[in-house]
Amino acid sequence: GILSNVANKFLMAGFSAIDQSWRRVAHVRPANDFKSMTIYRLTDDTMAQPIGPGGELRHGTLGEASYTLRAGTYGRLLSITREQLVNDDLGALTEVPMKLGRGCATRFNLNFWTALLANTGNFFHANNSNYVTGATTVLSVSAMDAVVAAFYKLVDEAGNPLGHTPRILLHPPELDGVAQNISQSAEYRDTTASKNFGTKNVYAGRFEPVMSPYLSNANISGYSTTAWYLLADPMDVPCMNVCFLRGREEPIVETADADFSTLGINMRAYHDFGASLAEPRCGIKSKGAA
Repeated sequence: GILSNVANKFLMAGFSAIDQSWRRVAHVRPANDFKSMTIYRLTDDTMAQPIGPGGELRHGTLGEASYTLRAGTYGRLLSITREQLVNDDLGALTEVPMKLGRGCATRFNLNFWTALLANTGNFFHANNSNYVTGATTVLSVSAMDAVVAAFYKLVDEAGNPLGHTPRILLHPPELDGVAQNISQSAEYRDTTASKNFGTKNVYAGRFEPVMSPYLSNANISGYSTTAWYLLADPMDVPCMNVCFLRGREEPIVETADADFSTLGINMRAYHDFGASLAEPRCGIKSKGAA
């Protein structure tokens, strides 16, 4: 249709917008090559202990936790003939490099959110004290009370409170209205029961609501329209690790003439990145359903 001679053609630019919500839950790291990298976190038992009459100090201990991450290459090629270029009176084919670049960004998002929702190794699980289920976990102020309490009960390897603060309310589109209401409403009233209650919304401004359509996308295994997450700032405790080869976050898009025997051009785009789960103590996942 774009390349036909039909009159009254119009081109709709910018049809697909690329979701950037992954940036609020991931720690971005550079990759020097395509080898698997190991990310270490220092653990310790350094809490001060009473000093006896002899004045002798007890030895503390240091340890480590580690995660792996590896960059891979993803790309696509398109060939455009000279005839197609000549017939392109809309200039539509000038958008092809942008479309290829967006295709790389879409692949990145699919890989990123697939890694999160795959929940490899029971990342979010009751055994890790970071997963809650049941009818009372449906996103609401009352459910937030329980999840915030669970967040602050997360402990380090020695069983001591971590001390980090919940910052991100990650949710699918189906919960966006509720999430915005909880995060921004100055007041929150209960009109269904005769009881005394405060009208101030204690959660207003405390969390940044972050919505991603990938969380409830049926193409991704593990998707949910009800699940939501209360997470720490990724610079403190990341939920996901992301790497880009040599720190380049944007895809590479290139154009070249076709082979000498072919009239036309070739366009290609490729992107070097990796994404994986990071630290289970990053926050709490709520099933949001019974």
